[in-house]
Amino acid sequence: MRTIAEVLRWRAQRHPDLPAIKYEGQETSYGDLNRKTDWLALGLIQDLGLRDGDRVAILDKNCSDYLELLFALDKAGVVAAPINWRLTPVEVNQILADIQPRLLVVGEEFRSHGKSAGVKTLSFEELPRIKGDDPGRDKDGAVFWQFATSGTTGLPKGAMLTGHNVLNVGLCLALEMPELREGGPSLVCMPMFHLGGAGWAVWAMQEGATLTIVREIQPSSLLKTIVEEKIETALLVPAVMLFLTELPEVLQADFSNFRHVVYGTAPIAPDLLQRCIEIFDCRFTQIYGLTETAGPFAALPFEHHRGDKLLSCGRPMFGGRAKIVDENGRDLPPGEIGEIVYQGENLMTGYWNRPEATAEAILDGWFHTGDAGIVDKDGFFYVKDRIKDMIVTGSENVYPAEVEASLSAHPDIVEIAVIGVPDDRWGEMIKAIAVRRQGSELTESELIEWTKDRLAGYKRPRSVDFLEALPRNASGKVLKRALREPFWKGRDRAIN
Repeated sequence: MRTIAEVLRWRAQRHPDLPAIKYEGQETSYGDLNRKTDWLALGLIQDLGLRDGDRVAILDKNCSDYLELLFALDKAGVVAAPINWRLTPVEVNQILADIQPRLLVVGEEFRSHGKSAGVKTLSFEELPRIKGDDPGRDKDGAVFWQFATSGTTGLPKGAMLTGHNVLNVGLCLALEMPELREGGPSLVCMPMFHLGGAGWAVWAMQEGATLTIVREIQPSSLLKTIVEEKIETALLVPAVMLFLTELPEVLQADFSNFRHVVYGTAPIAPDLLQRCIEIFDCRFTQIYGLTETAGPFAALPFEHHRGDKLLSCGRPMFGGRAKIVDENGRDLPPGEIGEIVYQGENLMTGYWNRPEATAEAILDGWFHTGDAGIVDKDGFFYVKDRIKDMIVTGSENVYPAEVEASLSAHPDIVEIAVIGVPDDRWGEMIKAIAVRRQGSELTESELIEWTKDRLAGYKRPRSVDFLEALPRNASGKVLKRALREPFWKGRDRAIN
């Protein structure tokens, strides 16, 4: 199978009455989902006039309608472009200007975003549906998903993925976690604007799982859902794992149905991982990858969750290739630090309307991750630092350039540098280091408050230090490594 529409058609034919989705008390079978997406796809084509390759942006929290729309868009030959609902209207408008979608589909609470952007906006309920047969416009090799990823310049880039990219990941995951099964309850709680949400949903459905979709993560209610729905498999991130283990009621909860949890998108502290293994009493697999690789391309199986291997992000999954190279692209031997690069079936087709950025990221067929790491003699990879200037906070990627651009617009700021510092709850916390204009009495709280309407909450600095001048090298470049060093001193790696 090469498209997600093919997966749904096949599953609906194999077991039409098997529950595909459970959401807020409602249940949809594979057969009903297939039929509903046929009608929605026809409505998009015949009523709205959408054509092959058009973009449709989606802005909402998790819901069953979101997943239904993804399948319908593929059947209509239209590209789905999910947008992070945590962004401010200004940030959403930037992404919409880049995507140039024919349509924006929103949850009611986000309707105003479309109006300010001047894009045709409909809610899920307003989408037209026409009874009829599957239009079948999905094509092998066609882009069907476009995720906005931040760039080192702070401007969003659209990573374009084909059905084959995404489904290949699902096949690899099925080998890593055979507990994914037909009718097995699987949790979808990560945001669907990420591959950890929508991607996980598709991968679980490849195996015929029954999805329980959670609209938004609230730790207590999430724990209740895991227990009451007898969840067997899930994809979680370290921040959510931490929130769950901190709940007082977690020690009395019945996790006897939990069979396998995959986790990733951010480094995990070994003590948190050990606590999760003890509490949930199931298998854990760490995964490592990027949006550009359609999600994970490496995995650390449960059998290797011991000793030094706990700090590894694993080995490439079936069919994937990875290696460590120096700044000139030469292969490095085990133990020497360099950049992790990847080659395989998961790799994106490129960045939307960014041929130069695509050429910079993919060299001779190898994708450069921007992560510095090593590989050991057994083929296990270890992420040690970031070559790209990026912060991962609560599993969200934040590029300092975007935050710096916003902060530097403050009239009392002469120069600014943004770095990530260790944080036990979020992995990293955003810290700004600023130089004020002479005579300014600007305070830390005033500068942070100033960003409130300019940056999404997870991008705003949590602390600000003021200096007389920023350290620079001979060519005038800010020495961010020198700024970060005091906060990371004594740690094995410069990521958390």
